[in-house]
Amino acid sequence: MLRTTPARWGVALATVGASALFFPGVASAAPPGLEANAVDNGGCKVTFSIDNRTNRSYTMDYWIDDEPLTGPDYGSGPTGRRPPLSAGVADGTPTTPYRRDIEPPFHTEKQVDLKAVENLPNPAAATHVVHYRVILGPESDDFVPEKTMTVTGCAAAPPDTGSGSGSAGSSMTPAGLLSRIGELFG
Repeated sequence: MLRTTPARWGVALATVGASALFFPGVASAAPPGLEANAVDNGGCKVTFSIDNRTNRSYTMDYWIDDEPLTGPDYGSGPTGRRPPLSAGVADGTPTTPYRRDIEPPFHTEKQVDLKAVENLPNPAAATHVVHYRVILGPESDDFVPEKTMTVTGCAAAPPDTGSGSGSAGSSMTPAGLLSRIGELFG
């Protein structure tokens, strides 16, 4: 029969504490090999980026609003559109053994104008929700699950009605001129 005593508990706790102190990597989570992000640039444009701390390439896909995923299935389900954006690695980086701790990360980015994409869903919408992820690459532990970003500035410009525009010619009154200045700088 094994008996536990306060002294044995103390030794066990001291061992665990010393392990965490001298081997912090064992107790803490490793940083991700990849980070994927998207930024709304306004004007219906989005910039996708990947920071790659691995020594292998990965590819991002995206889809807009509620459009179905219709791209090739590489084993993790159908894919969406491709920016095209693949996370590269710095020239001369050895590809074996696999690593996820390369600093600084290799940064790749690509801007996409949603107004220019083929078959834009909801083309009259003022905003679009863009879903993006990284599911193509050699190590699934470094895939980036789906994230979303709202892209603004997609509405068509309102038609010019002619009101309030034109030159301030000789027929402009002082009150009208002040009003026009207020429109321009207000």
